[in-house]
Amino acid sequence: MTRQAGKRLLLVGDERKGGSKALIQHHATWLSGRGCEIEIVMDRDSSLEDRTADAVVVWGGDGSLLAAARRMGQNQRPTLGINRGRLGFLTSFEYEHTQQALDMLLADELHEEPRLMYWCSMVGLDGTATPPVLGLNDVVVSRAAVGGMITVRAFRGSGELATYRGDGLIVATALGSTAYSMAAGGPVLAPDLDALVLTPLASHTLSARPLVLPVASGIEIEVVETGSKKYAYAQIDGQVQLQVPVGGRIVLKPASVRFRHLGLGPSHFFQVMHGKFGFTGALRHRG
Repeated sequence: MTRQAGKRLLLVGDERKGGSKALIQHHATWLSGRGCEIEIVMDRDSSLEDRTADAVVVWGGDGSLLAAARRMGQNQRPTLGINRGRLGFLTSFEYEHTQQALDMLLADELHEEPRLMYWCSMVGLDGTATPPVLGLNDVVVSRAAVGGMITVRAFRGSGELATYRGDGLIVATALGSTAYSMAAGGPVLAPDLDALVLTPLASHTLSARPLVLPVASGIEIEVVETGSKKYAYAQIDGQVQLQVPVGGRIVLKPASVRFRHLGLGPSHFFQVMHGKFGFTGALRHRG
């Protein structure tokens, strides 16, 4: 295996997770000994957009990877995820395979896989929009905890797609289709598709079913009723929350940037589906 020296790497972790700082420093020392220039960021709320790097390595679970993508903003770099969380579906390697992951990174043996990102904002009744938030996985428009059912309408351009009454609606990218959307009964999409999945949450209408759409120019979700509460809520990648009043709209548009996921190639997605979810039974290889 031939290593390419001289890479500038940004190593990202969360100092609040036990042992993270020490283990990342350990790997930083190893990488420095192989000619890499290293910067370590342990504050999980700090921006990564203005930092210079040839690649980013994130230690954590899926949430850490989603947060890193958002924090990179318009300056997305090739990003390798190493799982220290529970499921770690989006990350390419488990922690016990860190050495293999770093060896492959230095040897340029990982595949860069661009993934759809989106901008999400809330537009109020007066037409004022909140600052857009960059996301990768999903947007969940849902009722308050004990606020009764809500009603939302989904629009694409000027055309109404559907009205949903229940606990809310999930709008997921193909990458996010394996998260909350799948748990709520939505379909699994191959992660390289430029598509959105609309999955109703506990719909009061039995005919309401998940809907898959090409991303096109995005969609809008209008909050029509909020039960006994003043607001519904929109969660972006499970990490950023917006309040949505009656008549307010969640506007989701595709971003011009892509998340630059470093992985083991297209077949790895299905291997993970088999290994972590037992997807469609035992995995077999054609001879």
